[in-house]
This record gives sequence, structure tokens and C-alpha cells, in this order.
Amino acid sequence: AVKDPISNYQTFLKKEGILSEAQDEAFRTEIKQEIDAHWAITQAEPDFVADLNEELNDVYEAFDYQEVSPSNETENIRVIDAISSALREAMQQHPNLVLMGQDIAEYGGAFKITDGFVAQFGKERVRNTPICESAIVSAANGLSINGYKAIVEMQFADFVSSGFNPIVNLLAKQRYRWGEKSDVVVRMPCGGGTQAGPFHSQTNEAWFTKTPGLKVVYPAFPFDAKGLLITAINDPNPVMYFEHKLLYRSIYQEVPKGYYTLPFGKASLLREGDQVTIISFGAGVHWALELLDKYPEISADLIDLRSLQPLDTEAILNSVKKTNRAIILQEDTLFGGIASDISSLIMEQAFEHLDAPVVRVGSLETAIPFMKTLEDQYLPKERFEKALLELIAY
Repeated sequence: AVKDPISNYQTFLKKEGILSEAQDEAFRTEIKQEIDAHWAITQAEPDFVADLNEELNDVYEAFDYQEVSPSNETENIRVIDAISSALREAMQQHPNLVLMGQDIAEYGGAFKITDGFVAQFGKERVRNTPICESAIVSAANGLSINGYKAIVEMQFADFVSSGFNPIVNLLAKQRYRWGEKSDVVVRMPCGGGTQAGPFHSQTNEAWFTKTPGLKVVYPAFPFDAKGLLITAINDPNPVMYFEHKLLYRSIYQEVPKGYYTLPFGKASLLREGDQVTIISFGAGVHWALELLDKYPEISADLIDLRSLQPLDTEAILNSVKKTNRAIILQEDTLFGGIASDISSLIMEQAFEHLDAPVVRVGSLETAIPFMKTLEDQYLPKERFEKALLELIAY
């Protein structure tokens, strides 16, 4: 009480003759009457009735997805080129779009994805930031509140831990909490295979698929990377957009020129067969393709999820009901990953169609090591081959 600034200021005002006892009492009475009147209104309101649909619809801002078909004119480009192209198309489409990240302006970013963007769009829209992921994400959210669209580039997905709080407690919950959208895309260069060690190689999508309010996208091919990134930018909700570094310059594809969109929540069926369903995303899709090329006698449905939140449960269940076997491959450590949820989904909704246990394959329960031999042991690629063959023989 001795240090209370309000009571001290009140004493000061009375001592200086600025505030009289009568004035003080009048102010207090007026304020108390206002509080009592509004409290009575609140108390008179009927009891709140929970509405499940209304509650679920409060999680995400409504998004009217507009299908924009790709042009017939294509170019053979890499994943990294497709992402850069998507950003250019979106910058032209949305004059209120601002890019933010460390060294993304004149330098063009750690992976040169935004090389030349400053010359084309100016420094007002292509912004270098301090090394403070929490501040960058929070600033992006502030831009959204003020009518902008924002894209934040994490230099590496691992560094998102420094911006974790504003992503899961600000971006994800803002729409639910007070009805305001968070129109932010967080780009996440991720993944192993380049011997970059435990702080530059994680694939941490499970941190975010767990959080209601976030959408999570994870393409494996240039065509998907471009169309899904454009959709992510159009979507007024926060989107975690994962880009596998190993795929950046190794995977080529004919990609339509110009602007086009692809829907979230729609998996891609890359191979069709009747022996087993293989479910994966990111680099795991390419490991699965290599293995199916190695064993042409295996007849498999290969599902590339592309989008983890929302998830194409229909594609998963329809395939499993046809093949009666399922194996889920993720690059992340196994425990607590998206593969666990997909396995549970299949067990709960397609159990009677299974002829074998659902199999999950993921990385070792360690940090990802530097040395190639240790990284190869950590990653699930070789274990996936053994697990797939055993499942088919079950």
C-alpha cells in the first residue's frame, strides 16, 4: 500500500488542492454505478448454450478457395524455383503482401529463393529482419491485423523454436480468441540428408499439426510446391509451409508458368496397386518411389499427403479398404508424429479391412547427427525397406 501509485497520486492531488473529498466521492460513485449497471445486464443474460458447430467454426477464418487452373505452358524447374515463382506470382497478385526474414532482401535469403525480389518489389515489401524469430512472427501478425498479408521465412525450420510462442499462442488462437484472422505464412526450410546436424536438419511438423488454428502444408514436388504456396498465401489463416532442403535442387518437374492454385486437404495418389498402402510426405515420398522402382513386383498405392492439416482422411481410408495393409513413413522421430495419428485413424475407422497391423516408420529417438553414416542410420530410409517387405509378407 505504501508504494501504490494510485493511492499516492490521490494523496498528492488532495494535498495540492486539485482534488477535493467531494469530487473524489462523486467520481467513485459514478464509476461504481456504471459497473453495477453493466454487471446487472450481464447477470440477466440467459445461460450460454454450447454449439459444437459454432465452436469448431471459430477456429479458422472462412476461406473461399478459388480454383485457378494451371496453364498449358510449362517449364522444367526445381522445387526451389517453383517456390520462388510462387512468391513472385503472389507478390504481383497481392500488392499488400510483405516478405520478412533474415538476409532475404539484397542477399536473397540463405537459399537464394528471394534473389532479385528487392529490385522488382522494393525494400518496403521485402524486409530484412533482426535475428529474433519471436519478433518477426509477432510483427507479421501485426501486419495482418493492419490489412496486410505477411510471409515469414525461417532461415531453417529448426529456428522456429525461438518464435514458437507467437505461432502457437498468437497466430493459432487469434481467430478463436477475438475473431481476428492471422494472415501469415511461415516458410520452413527443413529436413535431413545434407549432414547439417541437429540445429539445421529437423522436420518438426508435429509441433504444429497438434495446434488447432494452424494449417500445415508439406509438398514433395515442384508442381505441388508452387500451387500450394499460392493457396497458402491466399488463405487468410496462418499456414506453416514446409520445404525440404534436400529436395530444393534435386527434384525437377514440368511446372506450369504463371499463377495457379491447388487445394489443401487433397492427397496425391502417385502409384496404384492392391497389395499395400504407403502413406508419406516430403522426402519420404521419394524414398518410397525409389523402393517401388527397386521392387517392381510390389503392387502399392503410394499416397503423397501434401497437406497435413487439413488431412485427406478420405484418400487414406479408401486406399486401405482396398489394399488391406498400411505403412506410414515420416522423416521425423517416430514417437508423437503425424504417423501415429494416421495409424490411429486407420485402426479406428478401417480395422475390419486390415489383414495386418498398421506399420509406422520414422527416425531414431535421438537428435539428428552430423556425420553421414550416423545420419543415414538416424533417417528411416533403410528401415522402411525392411518394414515394407515384412508387411507384405505378413
